[in-house]
Amino acid sequence: MKFKKLINNSRRFLCGALCASLLCGTGFNVAAEEDNENIESEIHGIYVSAFVAGTKNMMDEIITHIDETSINAVVIDVKNDDGNIVFDMDSELVDSLGTKDILVGDMPGLINTLHEHGIYAIARCVAFRDPLIDDIKPEWVLKKASGELYEDSKGFSWMDPENEEVKDYLIEVALGCKKAGFDEVQYDYVRFPTGIKEEDLGMNGYGRRRAIYKFVRDAHFSLKKEGMPLSLDVFGTAMGSKVDRDIVGQEYSWLSMNCEYLSPMIYPSHYYEGSMGLDYPDLHPYETVDAAMKYSDAELKVVNPLGKRQQASVRPWLQGFTASYLSKYRDYGVEEIQDQIRAVNENGVYSWIIWNPSCKYKWDAFK
Repeated sequence: MKFKKLINNSRRFLCGALCASLLCGTGFNVAAEEDNENIESEIHGIYVSAFVAGTKNMMDEIITHIDETSINAVVIDVKNDDGNIVFDMDSELVDSLGTKDILVGDMPGLINTLHEHGIYAIARCVAFRDPLIDDIKPEWVLKKASGELYEDSKGFSWMDPENEEVKDYLIEVALGCKKAGFDEVQYDYVRFPTGIKEEDLGMNGYGRRRAIYKFVRDAHFSLKKEGMPLSLDVFGTAMGSKVDRDIVGQEYSWLSMNCEYLSPMIYPSHYYEGSMGLDYPDLHPYETVDAAMKYSDAELKVVNPLGKRQQASVRPWLQGFTASYLSKYRDYGVEEIQDQIRAVNENGVYSWIIWNPSCKYKWDAFK
């Protein structure tokens, strides 16, 4: 297994270094041990949709490419963007809601195959945005101050982060992922919608940030007891912008103390023109990601200035697609992907995940 091989190689290195130090009478290099601990924890991941994961020939092709590259992790949809649970996780709650749409017939079997190839399996669960839930559980839906159900600009409903039954449901889904063999669960859309105004919601920015924080804190507590690592997808613009933090309710520094991994979505295409002093950030993959990683570091130090408290590791989402919908864009190929990775590495972070909704990747970027 590739992931296991990394760990075993580093352990052999440590053992050899320790023996050499004893024979030569020299002190063991603690820095070398710390460097190898970093090697053990590196994750180089890609996104895989449930449709692709459930289509054997497509998944076999992806695994073949992974075996030939540095990729050692996949993020697979479990609760997808449509609100569906994509495999049978044998849950009475999920069964009672009728939210299953089986796209992966044998998820445990797929995960066993991934593990045989040394691939770390992460379950992506879209948290609060849920187009199905208004018909099934309208009492779970986020409501306006007027009492009517909220719908975003696409007509999608969102679940209420303060609803206890919503929290129980999302925890149940995460634990179902653990039973299936996933190594980690990742909550996406763990936020408020971007289009709802304070007067419509009846909740200010602090209230939103507090609501998301409380959900994450409680979910993390429950999952940690079961030995299930939690990662969170976070708006890249929430770092360094109080306005954006207040809108979506994601306080980056608070969340860092209540999960194992933070994955800021720092796609250059998602930044406004002029952000970080760049005319069109999508044209500048290295510079945009470099600036975003510096924002991340500054935010983490707000609650952990000395770096002595237990805190989430950062594992950003990077852009693996071409944003041709922009007025000024760049074709994202091998060079652009590697520039982003280089920017992450030069900021002392060596884990990352590549997002491409089509699941078609520039594999040469990872060799």
